[in-house]
Amino acid sequence: MPYTNKFGEGFPPRSVAIVGVSRKEHMNHPGYTGARLFRMLQESKFTGRLYPVNPKVSELEGYKVYPKVTDIPERLDLVTITVPAAVVPQVLEDCVIAKARNVQICTSGFGETGEEEALKLEKQVREIALRGNLRVIGPNCMGFHIPSTRMKMFEHVSILEGPVAFISQSGGHCQIFLRHGPDFNFGFSKVISYGNALILDATDFLEYFENDDETKIICLYLEGIKDGRRFVELVQKVNNTKPVIIWKGGLTDSGARAASSHTGSLGGSERIWDAFFKKTGIIRTGSIEETAEVCMTILKLERLSGNRALVLSSGGGNNVATGDICAEEGVELPALTPATDAKLREFVSSVNQGINNPMDAPGVLMSLPTLKRVLEVLEADSSINVIIFHMLAGFFARPLAGVIDEFRQTIIDFNKRNKGKKAVVIALSDEYRDVETYKYAKEFREAGIAAYSSLRSACRALNRVAGYYQYIIKNN
Repeated sequence: MPYTNKFGEGFPPRSVAIVGVSRKEHMNHPGYTGARLFRMLQESKFTGRLYPVNPKVSELEGYKVYPKVTDIPERLDLVTITVPAAVVPQVLEDCVIAKARNVQICTSGFGETGEEEALKLEKQVREIALRGNLRVIGPNCMGFHIPSTRMKMFEHVSILEGPVAFISQSGGHCQIFLRHGPDFNFGFSKVISYGNALILDATDFLEYFENDDETKIICLYLEGIKDGRRFVELVQKVNNTKPVIIWKGGLTDSGARAASSHTGSLGGSERIWDAFFKKTGIIRTGSIEETAEVCMTILKLERLSGNRALVLSSGGGNNVATGDICAEEGVELPALTPATDAKLREFVSSVNQGINNPMDAPGVLMSLPTLKRVLEVLEADSSINVIIFHMLAGFFARPLAGVIDEFRQTIIDFNKRNKGKKAVVIALSDEYRDVETYKYAKEFREAGIAAYSSLRSACRALNRVAGYYQYIIKNN
């Protein structure tokens, strides 16, 4: 009989028990102890109720410690299990009796090891969960990061709220993405690390996020899926109203072997996943950073109308490379229309500059009045969807140092006037090694402008987002 207990009840959790909280942290392997997780929720000022569980301790840091889950005087929204793998079945039996709404098994040492005893133990855990109708997250997972309730899964990450959800088989990828969020000027609704997916997997969490009002963009890192048909049907439906971004790991032979030892996943061939992305219109990425760039692009540019760009840069040789990069990443660089070309030549000098696309125009980039006039001309050109400023970070430290605020405001005003039609973005280069490219990119993002660390990353994100909106228009 298939498992039908939907994820959602008791989530976000308001009452949390942590099983395996000792007075001291003592581990001889990577990972978290119950004590560490308990203190982390205390330090983040988790808004719900915490119940430490340990049969050998009666009090810890002002909290009453309970011998067993069944001794806690309320029905629990979440039980987090951090005891050794061999003890997990007995704790699960207690969770069944206590009617816990959700159970997270943080403990590793199950099917992902491939060892016979570990596989038997995982089978036993699965049998208890199904018999007791438990919603089990994990094993081998970090669980939940929920800014609205100040629930954290890592100490040194921001708890910034926002519209992005992340569902990941890897806890490590969750940590990296949580750090990328503030860098790219977005926060999170919820982040879920679900590990081996013994009972619940990405499809169950995706179903929850479909109707979660806090979530506007859904990102996933996948190594494998249990029910491919259900996943495809659901993801197609969700993608029509909320952009779904997927980084699929384990597509190469080496990656598949690593996925099997990481979460015990069997992920399917690259050919199958290629067909999946084509059929569903899902945005495909290949790294955490690229996923963050796509999120930023969606949030800053809203409904990007296409991938036809004009690139404004400097240097003839650089522009040759610019043309190649744009073509390689699927961004079109249409020739300037005769009307646009004629208007630009009225005031843009052709001495040591090239008035075409890409535009080799350092004089334009260094003169704010000229730049404003160029933007006015390009604003009227319907053959262009996006304008990319491919600039050395040194422009902001030197020629534009005194007018950088006005430069930013010029772009902001342009984007407001052309919302959903045309946009200006920044692609930085770091040839000036003494200039902090990261610093300027972050300042632009905080001002509401999409800024990228390279032209290639800008083109890749723009093409993916434009392709998503074109798919939605075509199929609705």
